Amino acid sequence: MGALLLFITAVLATLVLYFWARKAQLEKQLLEQRQESERLLSLAEDLKRSADKKSFETLERLCEQYYIYEGTENLQPRILKEVDAIVKGLRSDPSVQRSMEQSLNAQYDDVMTKLRADFPTWKEEDYLLYMFTASGLSSTTISTLLEKDKPYVYNRLYRLKERIKQSNTTYRTLLLAVLEK
Repeated sequence: MGALLLFITAVLATLVLYFWARKAQLEKQLLEQRQESERLLSLAEDLKRSADKKSFETLERLCEQYYIYEGTENLQPRILKEVDAIVKGLRSDPSVQRSMEQSLNAQYDDVMTKLRADFPTWKEEDYLLYMFTASGLSSTTISTLLEKDKPYVYNRLYRLKERIKQSNTTYRTLLLAVLEK
């Protein structure tokens, strides 16, 4: 009788532990989905703020995927796939980066051309950081695009601003003003 009671207690304890672990796993998945959704919303907000044609094309692509797959299990994977394509394009596609740079040049009196001419020894990552910041992207988006942590992005941006401030370039005011917009 004692062994049967011990067996039943062990089975019940196992079931309780199983359901507790399952609940924790589901909560973790829900939190991850929520974080991913927030990241997507942040990216969409950044795109909305940036008013050039490329941004509207990107927003159009995201909205199209959302419209097609809304209410289905495929929504999140499709949106993530589209965002992944956009991020990879901004991260490594020279034509996408060139287009973004041209947009800034047109908007701010050839700012990127002047930056590259006045600071020819900068790393390409520094130009990208300047370009993404000048385009109005959030630190979260920039961190994602550069595959760096936010503190790294903040520190690197601070150093770039200091280099510009301490330089003898005639475009110092323009270069700093564009970063502040």
